Formats: sequence, structure tokens, C-alpha cells
Amino acid sequence: MRLDIRYRMHFRYSQPVRESQNEVRVRPRDDETQRVLSSRLTTDPPTQVFSGLDYWGTAVDHVGVRTLHPSLELVAETSVETSPRPARAPDAPVDGLSDPGFRSTHFEFLVPSEHVRWQTGDGVAERAAVAARGAGSVPELLAAMVAEVRGTLRYESDTTDIGVTLGELLAGEVGVCQDFAHLTIGMLRCVGVPARYVSGYLFATDETAAGEETADVVSVQTHAWIEAAVPGAGWWALDPTNGGAVGERHVVIGYGRDYSDVPPVRGAFMGGASAEVDAEVVIGRSPVTEAQPLPGSPSSPRTVVPDLPPVKPQPASGPGQQQQ
Repeated sequence: MRLDIRYRMHFRYSQPVRESQNEVRVRPRDDETQRVLSSRLTTDPPTQVFSGLDYWGTAVDHVGVRTLHPSLELVAETSVETSPRPARAPDAPVDGLSDPGFRSTHFEFLVPSEHVRWQTGDGVAERAAVAARGAGSVPELLAAMVAEVRGTLRYESDTTDIGVTLGELLAGEVGVCQDFAHLTIGMLRCVGVPARYVSGYLFATDETAAGEETADVVSVQTHAWIEAAVPGAGWWALDPTNGGAVGERHVVIGYGRDYSDVPPVRGAFMGGASAEVDAEVVIGRSPVTEAQPLPGSPSSPRTVVPDLPPVKPQPASGPGQQQQ
């Protein structure tokens, strides 16, 4: 499946700022299930963009504006070709999770991290232990944990922020995709399953629905799901928000311990201004083609991704920062 993705972020400052510096993580990665055909990031005010990879292998575009500016607009355009995920390996026994070599290799994804922490009395470890009872294999354990989270949380937009704890999620019983991902990761780590956070795009009108998408163009936000390490079988992807399979409609931006390792934008600006930001993603589905020019080139057959509609501005989460 070929997907043409246009992601626009618009930062508005209450008064002009002297300088802003941002790290942008919105460009899909190249791996065995997806291939980036073309990608570009444009800015207003115009500035040079420096690109590289971070510790986790995620593409990072560094954007700095050193002149006085009242706003900053970033537009990322990417064409990516996705493929079906390979078939999963036979069931792996739960005993493999305790292998010292396996635990050492995946240590970073077994311990608490900034947004995936649990403590005595918050119910996370207890709920995880109950859900894990009776699982005879790692795949059964993964399915049980996703079912537990989906039975606990109800998807509801604008109900949480990025600082919500796992205990608060259990108590409130509502959240968005990053909350479903964080709670699932935390519960898996509690029972010894290495789990990591995945940031990306989902080609779906409704990210809570697991069925096929019938529209050719959708207007969405970035999406989050998880991957769990299975002994002898590598990383398995699961989407706790909709309970469906992770496949061609999912486009990976990057991986990390939690959201803090793969935020779409992290940055700061100089000045006494406050900031508001709006952001939205439009994804169009196109026939697969071998052509590889930049999106928008006349020689590149593609779905026309329309201009993004106006989005109600929201307060920025911090100086120059934008969250999913």
C-alpha cells in the first residue's frame, strides 16, 4: 500500500520570539515492512534543516530559526510504501522470558521509564499479575494483557495529558492511544515482558476500529501502539487502542521506551511569549508505483492530499513543544 502523508504543525506566539530550536520526529523509518519513497520538511520562516538519527534509530530533523518571528510552521510530506507483516512464529513458552541473556538484551524495555512507572498500591502490577494467570505462552500473555487494558480504558479524546500516571489511568478508566500504549507497556513489563512504545501514523478514519478503511483520504493525528519482545521470535506489534492487527495501514516513525523518546516535536524558544500550537495529519492512499520523485511532483502518481483544514489552537505543552 502506498500512502502519501502531509503533517502540518503551526506554532503561534503571543509576541515575536528571537529564536526557536526544535527537534522534529515525524519522518517514517525504512525497514522490512515499509519503504520511504520520498520525504521533505519545509518551514516558514524558511531555514536550513539538519537531519540525523537519534539513539533509538529514529530520524530527527533539527530546525532552528534565529531571526525574530511571530510563528513557526512546519510541513512534513512523505510518500511511503508499506507491506504486510511477516507471519508470526510458533508459540513461545513463558519460561523463555526469564532467560538471563534475553533479559540482558532487552533490559531498557523491562524497567520503568519516564511515562511508564508503577508503584505499590496503584494497582498496575496487581492487575497485570491477575491478567497473566493461566497464560501458557508469550502470545497468550500478550493477548491477555491487551484484552485487560481494552477492558479497562475507554477511548475518549482530550481527557488526559502526557503527564498522566498509570495509576491515574486505572482510576480514570479513559484515555487516548498513547495512554493505551503506556498502560499496556507498563503491565507487560510488570510480568517480565520487554515492551516498547511505537510512534507513527494509522491510515484510519477511526483509530479505535480494527476493520479495513474504505476512504481514500483521512484526516487524523499521529498514532501510538506497542511492540513486545518474544523469545526466539523478535518484536511483535500490537495495537491496544483498537485490538486489531498491526499491518499495512500502520506507518512507523520510531520506537522508544515511551512517548518521551519519540515526541513529534520537542523544542524551546527565547522570549517572554506564550505559545499555541495546532497540528493535523492528512493521509491519502495511492496505487503502488515505482516512481520516486518528491510528493507533489507531476510525474508521481499519487492521491491528492488536500490542504489541512483549520484546527482549533491548543496551548503548547511547554516552550516550543508539541505533543501527540
